[in-house]
Amino acid sequence: MPDLPFPIIRTDERRSALGWMLSVAGWFSIFGGFFMAFWLAVRLIEDANPFVGFILGLGLLAAFYVLAFPRLVKLTIRGRKMRAPRALDILSSGDRALVVLLRSFDDDDLIDPSFPATYHLAPGRYEERLVKALRLVGPAVALGRPGEPEPELGAARLYVKDEHWQEAIKYLLEKAGAVVATVGKSQGLWWEIELALSRVPPDKLIFFFPYPAGRKVRESYLRMMLLQHPIFGRWLRRATASEMVAERERRYQLFRERFGPMFNGPLPPTLGSVRFLHLGSDRRPRFLEPLKPTLLTQLATMNFSPQVDIPFSRELRPFVRKVKGGTLSSS
Repeated sequence: MPDLPFPIIRTDERRSALGWMLSVAGWFSIFGGFFMAFWLAVRLIEDANPFVGFILGLGLLAAFYVLAFPRLVKLTIRGRKMRAPRALDILSSGDRALVVLLRSFDDDDLIDPSFPATYHLAPGRYEERLVKALRLVGPAVALGRPGEPEPELGAARLYVKDEHWQEAIKYLLEKAGAVVATVGKSQGLWWEIELALSRVPPDKLIFFFPYPAGRKVRESYLRMMLLQHPIFGRWLRRATASEMVAERERRYQLFRERFGPMFNGPLPPTLGSVRFLHLGSDRRPRFLEPLKPTLLTQLATMNFSPQVDIPFSRELRPFVRKVKGGTLSSS
């Protein structure tokens, strides 16, 4: 265990074997349950009145997807959480710079309403995409929400008591090779961003402005998967786009009012379609211009004016090059 200048409240061990067992059990149950439900549906159609059997068969398959399927997916996710890297192990190694994730706890479940998420059974979260895109900089660490049963996927979690969270943030920022902040609205996050601006070299900071899906969507597995579906999701994205854009703009305006005076240059009055703001060594704010999706992606999503269907790994590539000592081609 690393010698930390503050106490921790839990030392979760990585349970890889049990995690793999749960994930494998979940996957086998998903596919086995589907084929069993399909087989029973066929038998109902063959043995009963064809029309009645067809209706009962559809009801059986629907019941499996609504009642059993989401729970089995959660089982596979729990297995992934059990075998995910632990913050204490990362801090003990001390051989790489950290990517420090700053965010509000309320944004832990922010899903990424974009096409690249749709080949997974589990809803794709913004945090996982950010961590994966920045993995060349180093492993990601964040403070964990007290009381959560398993660390969230994405950044490895460090758990401390409420009275020590500011000490923990200061410690992590000292070891940061990069700091990414998902811009939210909590006072704790504002304090963390202000501290990062005062203690971390400005060219290592980047701010992410998400498209936050509504609470009803984020609390429903079926709604989340529908939002991320490459075909059907476009209707739900259109229906919820105004809400997501408005919430995103509110976050930006709060950020602009609070931190604009700390930059050596003005922030634009509106955010537009930009997702990432970073700083140069001169503390001047710069935006990573949003990339255009490929024609294949546009055809797959049937969406010819997309603003979110771009993988983070492509959009954050200039920032990663800059942090690792290269030059930045986008500004």
